[in-house]
Amino acid sequence: MKLLFDFLPIIVFFAAYKWAGIYWATGAAVAVAALQIVVLRVLRRPIDKTQWFNLALLAGLGGLTIALRDERFIMWKPSLINWAFAIAFGLSLFGQRPLTERMLGAKLVLPRSVWRRLTVGWVLFFLLGGALNAYVAFVYQVTPQSLDADRQAIYAQVAEDDGAYARAVHGKALADMDAAQRAALTALAPALRQAAYLHKLHQDIWVNFKLFGLLGLTLLFVLAQGVYLSRHLSPDTAANESTAA
Repeated sequence: MKLLFDFLPIIVFFAAYKWAGIYWATGAAVAVAALQIVVLRVLRRPIDKTQWFNLALLAGLGGLTIALRDERFIMWKPSLINWAFAIAFGLSLFGQRPLTERMLGAKLVLPRSVWRRLTVGWVLFFLLGGALNAYVAFVYQVTPQSLDADRQAIYAQVAEDDGAYARAVHGKALADMDAAQRAALTALAPALRQAAYLHKLHQDIWVNFKLFGLLGLTLLFVLAQGVYLSRHLSPDTAANESTAA
């Protein structure tokens, strides 16, 4: 349940993006992250430092994204937060207790070597997550040659068809756009229309990766760690965990 609560801004971002585009989605994610803090304070629940950090980073990068109409800022957020966590977990290896032991040591009794391996695992996972996001957001490109037959047809249509462009890039019918939007659309050169369509496809890929890719990888990694931990739990610890559950 806590994992779902932590990922709520991402889920809201995805839903809002499908409905209204990346700028509305960014604003919605910032609002939900702030609301999470308010709810925790009202319920008198502890607020992790990571939640404050996530809100600050999301508000800062989200604010720049909305103010400058440049989604590259919000696209950096998953990489920056993953790399920040990697640094925090990595530095904890040089302290008295690694972060995993500080977080779970009250519930689990494990050898120090296991705690260190768990922490190293999280460091590597966060580094990988940040690198994958950076690749999808800034290195991977959608080209005309990479499109399937259906998207190739749309790519050709958006160059000259105002209605096709409105649907493919703005997600709305031409009739639903105001006069200024239609005028701006009509003035676009064919090459710019096609470039905007490729940009929208790339944006869709990143948003899907942000939810399904990173969330899926996190869930798989948590499950893998659970399996690894089960091999090192003593019978007494396992019994205590079962009783607590």
